[in-house]
Amino acid sequence: MDKNTLIAVILSVIVITGGFMIQGVLFPPEPQPIVQETVQKIPQTTENADNSQQTSANVVSTPVESGLIPWEDGGLEPLNREITMETELLTVTFSTVGGTVSSLKLKEHLDNNAPLEMIQNRDSGVNAFNIYFGSNETAAVNQLFFYKKVDAYTHEFYRNFKLNENDTSYFTLKKTYIFNPNDYMFELHISFENSVNEYLPLDFNGYSYTLGFGPQIGPEAEKIGGRYEYRKYFTYENGKLKKNRLKNNTFSVASNVSWAAIAGKYFTLIGIPDSTQYKITFSENPVVGLNDASELFMSRPVIKSSRNVDVYKFFAGPKLNSALTKYNNPDKNSFGVQDLNLDEVIDTSSWLGWLEWLLKKLLVFSYSLVPNYGVAIIIMTLIVKVVLFPFTHKSYESTSRMQALTPKINEIKEKFKDTPTKMNAEMAELYKREKVNPMGGCLPMLLQMPIFIALYGLLTKHFDLRGAVFIPGWITDLSGPESIFYFGNLFQIPFLGWTDIRLLPILFTITMIISQKLMQSPGADAAGGSSMKMMTTMMPVMFFFMMYNAPSGLLLYWTITNLFTMIQQKFISSRSKKASAN
Repeated sequence: MDKNTLIAVILSVIVITGGFMIQGVLFPPEPQPIVQETVQKIPQTTENADNSQQTSANVVSTPVESGLIPWEDGGLEPLNREITMETELLTVTFSTVGGTVSSLKLKEHLDNNAPLEMIQNRDSGVNAFNIYFGSNETAAVNQLFFYKKVDAYTHEFYRNFKLNENDTSYFTLKKTYIFNPNDYMFELHISFENSVNEYLPLDFNGYSYTLGFGPQIGPEAEKIGGRYEYRKYFTYENGKLKKNRLKNNTFSVASNVSWAAIAGKYFTLIGIPDSTQYKITFSENPVVGLNDASELFMSRPVIKSSRNVDVYKFFAGPKLNSALTKYNNPDKNSFGVQDLNLDEVIDTSSWLGWLEWLLKKLLVFSYSLVPNYGVAIIIMTLIVKVVLFPFTHKSYESTSRMQALTPKINEIKEKFKDTPTKMNAEMAELYKREKVNPMGGCLPMLLQMPIFIALYGLLTKHFDLRGAVFIPGWITDLSGPESIFYFGNLFQIPFLGWTDIRLLPILFTITMIISQKLMQSPGADAAGGSSMKMMTTMMPVMFFFMMYNAPSGLLLYWTITNLFTMIQQKFISSRSKKASAN
């Protein structure tokens, strides 16, 4: 391999690695619902169909940090309980502690063979949709709320609060959740009503209350923040999507925001406030019992009336065009909303989105031929290789011709080593006489880089690859790394943190080394010395470490690409030998 080929491969590595960095930082009547109620009684007592009450002597009320205390006429207290509701798409578990949601599962999407949990709270004890009087820096309202089932899809939680025990007036805080059978979107109404015709006593440094979602969206992830699982924070303002970077674990904006989103690789939580100008805050501040936190807060400015209702909408579901674009057309969603542009939250390459879209269409077409995404990736790889054949063929031929000129080039270098100007002129004359372009092997390879980068983006986040099985027992999820042996229960490899033996990275590295060897001309090792060894061995080894935990779909593509390249190289070499013999 000569100097120009060496430069070409180095440039390729730089472009691919740059692509990784860009991607890492940067489409009949309804059946009646099943409604289940799971009651946890503390202590045991009787309850009616809609309200659960017990004497205040059995419960100790704890003031919230703001100083407001819960209060009920007659000394009655709600019961600590959980209520489970199902729609066609969701299973939702409510808690009377704060009138919150402790679980929201997606029935059509699985995680470890169970419905995917969108509220990851683990051992934190934190539920979603908490209310904070004032900002989110105060304690959440964790008092018990009364519960009322309005209908199959509407659930109401309410509680009275007063400023102090001696205050004769109080206000009622009510949280009403409204779901629909076939929507990942639902509404949450937060209403306040004062018992007297006066402004609500809710002014804490310019805010009445904050509604919070947290502590983390699903699914469960071993590590968040890498290339293969992440959390991104978006706001949609003035018709444009804005990606927000957190500083010191927080970010806040107090302008008119159409919606705010916490986005993972495949799933997202999007909060859509009403027309009030809320302060939007994202937070990654640690939560006890949770390795990684991703929270969204909406702080409401002071309410200047005796009663008020704020209407929030939330989307908790997959980052799929089919699920998100329905909220652009009022005829396609149960809430009659339009032009929300929630599909903007779906990741695409900033400058290669069009190419990624074309490759996605090609992948879907391949899947339509054989309904196995592993086979579809192989078919797509073959099609891409056929399309790129003229470029790669020209690159390999140019490299081969340059290698054939190596003796003459070395002769010129030796003859004119003391006169660089003369040496360059003689080499230019040699290239002209032999009709060889020294960059001929480099440019075609660089032309392929956008395709490699776009394929990287596609195969690391294409939703349908999630949970897609290629070979049962081995490659069972093309969106994640495969494993042939797990040893993480015994130890982890120091510094690397590896817990599995993976076969695909090994096959990828071996095929890459063989492919590099086939690109060499006879005697190239002797001529190239250490630089040649680096190209044929060190570069594949570097990629081995870089791609060890890569999604198996991506490694499958590159391994098959290497195999096809080896076949192509064999074909070109045999044809060159026949031409030389003649």
